[in-house]
Amino acid sequence: MSKIRKTSDISAEAHESDSAKDPGKSARQRIVEAAQVLLASSPPQMIVNRDIAEAAGTRQSLIYYYFTSQEELFKEAMTQLTDAYIEQRRRTVDRSEPFPKLPISDHELWWKAAANFSADSGQSYTRLRWGYPVVNFELNEILCHHPELDPMEVKAHILKEICFNFGWVRYRDTVAVGLDIDADELRAIENRLYDLD
Repeated sequence: MSKIRKTSDISAEAHESDSAKDPGKSARQRIVEAAQVLLASSPPQMIVNRDIAEAAGTRQSLIYYYFTSQEELFKEAMTQLTDAYIEQRRRTVDRSEPFPKLPISDHELWWKAAANFSADSGQSYTRLRWGYPVVNFELNEILCHHPELDPMEVKAHILKEICFNFGWVRYRDTVAVGLDIDADELRAIENRLYDLD
C-alpha cells in the first residue's frame, strides 16, 4: 500500500535539497535554471520532468511542489531568460543606431530556448499564453528612438534578424505572429528582404 506524502514531508525535502546542492540557490531556482538549459537544447515537447529534476540535482516531486504544471515551469524559465535579455539590451544597445543587430552572442541561452519554442510555428508560445516580449520590446525601442522610421521597415528588420539567425522558413510564421504581421505584410517584407519587387 502506498503512503500519501504530506506537504510537510515535501517541504522538508525542498529545504534539504536547497542546502545540499547549492546553499546560494533555492531548489526552485535550480529547477528553473535546469529547465532553461534543457529548453535551449530541445523543443519543449521533448523534455520530461525526470530530466529537469536530474539536471537540477533534485527530486522530481519538487517540480510539482513549486509549479502546478510543466507549462508553468517553462513559462517561468522563459520569463526569467527574457527579462534578463531585455535588461541586457537596455544596458548595451546603442539606440542612436536605427537598426541595431540582434546577435545570438548577446544572450545565447535565451536565443536557443526561444528558437526551440518557435520551431512549431508558435504552438508552444500559444499553449503558454506567452506573448512575444523581446520582438515587441525591440519594435517599441526602435520606434521610440526613431519615430521617423516606417513601422513596417522596423518589423522587417526584426524579422530578418531573428529569422536569419535561425532559418527563415522555420521561424518566420512565429515571429510574424509576434509582430502582428498579416499575410500581405509578410509577403511585402519578404519581397523587400529578397529584393523581389
